This record gives sequence, structure tokens and C-alpha cells, in this order.
Amino acid sequence: MTDYRQEFIQFALDHDALKFGEFTLKSGRISPYFFNAG
Repeated sequence: MTDYRQEFIQFALDHDALKFGEFTLKSGRISPYFFNAG
């Protein structure tokens, strides 16, 4: 993976924008991650 991709993922994790767990989407599907872009 290129450096800028790793840096972006680390930035998102550090700022709680990217979370891992079990999340229910509006569609009712279960997702193993959530990205808060808002």
C-alpha cells in the first residue's frame, strides 16, 4: 500500500472517523466498519 493511503487510514483512525465493529446500515445490512465522513 502506498504511503499516502496508509497515512489517510491512520489519520481516519486517530480522529475516530474510521471505526471497526458491527454496524447496522440503513439498508439493514451489517457492516464490519463505519466511516464517518460528516
